[in-house]
Amino acid sequence: MYIRWVVRRHKNAEIANTNFYDAYLVESYRDERGQPRQRTIAYLGNIRQIGGEFPTIERELFLLRADRILDSLPDLTEQDRQDARAALRRKVPPLNRDEVIRGFTANLSWYRRWWEQNGNPLSDEEVLSIVRSTRGDIGPI
Repeated sequence: MYIRWVVRRHKNAEIANTNFYDAYLVESYRDERGQPRQRTIAYLGNIRQIGGEFPTIERELFLLRADRILDSLPDLTEQDRQDARAALRRKVPPLNRDEVIRGFTANLSWYRRWWEQNGNPLSDEEVLSIVRSTRGDIGPI
């Protein structure tokens, strides 16, 4: 099994500088005459490439969706799943620590601004309490 990537260019490629990558899980086999053939096992999703890069949040969402699809295929061996995941991550790298921190910080900043603009600002202690509650060691505020 392997991943087949189908690349489509944006219809206004000169303006958008965007490609769409569709990922398919494909199996090789030989037909009744012994000829090599391929069959599509599953469509694993698509991701945009903008200016030569896959956007950060889209990378993570693409990989999460593809993992769920792979997990839903009962006839795949665990080794096939691992190989498919590795092939996907060679093309679309998972987020690294710094990218996660930047995303978390940007989201937290957006929420704080929203709370302030809507007349319900949170103190630093309340924000810290929310962060701590994600560990499950304290209840909700």
